[in-house]
Amino acid sequence: MSTAEGGPVAGGPTEDAPRSSLRAAARDRRVWAILAVVAVLLVCCCSAAAGSLLALSAGLFSAN
Repeated sequence: MSTAEGGPVAGGPTEDAPRSSLRAAARDRRVWAILAVVAVLLVCCCSAAAGSLLALSAGLFSAN
């Protein structure tokens, strides 16, 4: 704000800056947490699929 409008407001943009940086950090942590959960689920699903394919192939080779 300019001095014609009453000057700067106490606690204006300087107090909002730490809050926005904290919000950004929290948002980043949530994004990383979501990505970690997705990665764990992907690894579990892929390992289960690979294990079942390995068991099927072992069963087919032992049947012959």
